[in-house]
Amino acid sequence: MKLLLENWRNYVLLENIETATRLSIFDFDETIAFTEGYINVVDKETGEEFQTRSQEEYDAVKDDDRYEFDFSPLDNVHNATENPNITSIMRDRLADPETQVMVLTARAPVSIDDIHRVLRTFEKPIQTDNIIIGVEGANKGNYLVNVILSKYNNIKEIEFYDDSQINIEDMNQVKKELESVERKIKFNIYLVKHGKPELVGG
Repeated sequence: MKLLLENWRNYVLLENIETATRLSIFDFDETIAFTEGYINVVDKETGEEFQTRSQEEYDAVKDDDRYEFDFSPLDNVHNATENPNITSIMRDRLADPETQVMVLTARAPVSIDDIHRVLRTFEKPIQTDNIIIGVEGANKGNYLVNVILSKYNNIKEIEFYDDSQINIEDMNQVKKELESVERKIKFNIYLVKHGKPELVGG
């Protein structure tokens, strides 16, 4: 995990985030785009193998030590369909010079090129030159705190879009922690359900 965070840190430092006041973070699968894919799961106690094909199925077993996960089927993006409810927001944020857009996904680094390709081949292409893509995220809340907020004091506003309830809870914990310190950041968290973002809390 330490090496992973360092790799993330080095990647982010190359990007032009230091002038942004707003950070807009988007999950990829079932948020930016609807995709076909699965994760292979092995029950280490019984040897049983099965697949998770949705975020809900994966969230239900991801923290159980009895299971071993093979994410290689997600190395490539298959049959991606744009979610205009989210991509319209992305395009708006990309047009704002004070906003840094980030795609934060659990996919492996090998998928980065595919994500760039998908975004650029939508009917109305999304240019990705100024998008930070972070991959293999364990706890997205920890990533935000340890890699972004610890480095960039210029961020005054954050918005987060994700279809995973667990990721929403992790990020909501960060929001609560930020409210208890002097650093004032406007923080909006959106759970994406059936492609539509719903504001969590107030």
